[in-house]
Amino acid sequence: MASLRETKNRINSVQNTLKITSAMKLIASAKFHQAQQAVKKVQVYDNNLHGILTGLFEGREALECAFTTVRPLKRIAIVPFSSDTGLCGSYNANVLKEVERLVEDWNRRGVEVMVYPVGEKITHSVLKAGLPTNEEGRHLLDKPTLAKCKAFGSVLMKAFQAGEVDRVDIVYHRLKSVTKQLLTEQTLLPYVPEPSTGTTAPQDLVTEPSPVAFLRLLFPQVMTSHLYLAVSESLASEHAARMTAMQIATDNGNDLLKELTKLYNKTRQQAITNEILDLVGGRARKS
Repeated sequence: MASLRETKNRINSVQNTLKITSAMKLIASAKFHQAQQAVKKVQVYDNNLHGILTGLFEGREALECAFTTVRPLKRIAIVPFSSDTGLCGSYNANVLKEVERLVEDWNRRGVEVMVYPVGEKITHSVLKAGLPTNEEGRHLLDKPTLAKCKAFGSVLMKAFQAGEVDRVDIVYHRLKSVTKQLLTEQTLLPYVPEPSTGTTAPQDLVTEPSPVAFLRLLFPQVMTSHLYLAVSESLASEHAARMTAMQIATDNGNDLLKELTKLYNKTRQQAITNEILDLVGGRARKS
């Protein structure tokens, strides 16, 4: 049985850890609510911008530009979004597993893969795994802005236009709720128009000077918006995952603290009982 001092030290250690996990949960909660509001605002902008893009293709045949060209796949770019820090459960591990699965699947088909990681955790992982990596978007999550997303989007679009990659896919977590984040894969390039539902796409869109020229101006904005939305949803999902992880850690810590407290009381009572027995036994021998 552990000594009183050892048990007391473990109790103090667990109590100190609980203070940390509780504080981290509160911080993650505050950041989550801010990120959640940011996601809602970006979604409105992105949906309207996507509606304009969809309306541009509505009723038009052979509207093509460099960003809509579908080529045979020889090399694709995968853009996975992770976090810059840990302690958020299986959030980063799930992203890495998905990237490894995609790379293996594409390589089996004879397609090369270039990884453009976003976030420190996934960057360290893909570099350690020895995957072909471009680190242009590594620091995108550090105080993200539209300017950063625009610059990173330009890198991806230039690589696509130059024929360095034939497709660009992003892998990120979409926020469903505090306890559920859905890992999503989406193709950014080439852009393939979706059938219009008649709800978001403007009808009879008039463009000046021409639909193709307008598309060339519009698409970089759409690319920036999609990346910024992915960044916003990834940050919100990260904070939600960290909230859940810290809550689980706090609950487990409280359970452990109860067990240690019981053990401490039991050990202390046993020590007191032994002392009483020693005193009684000593007095009996003297008599």
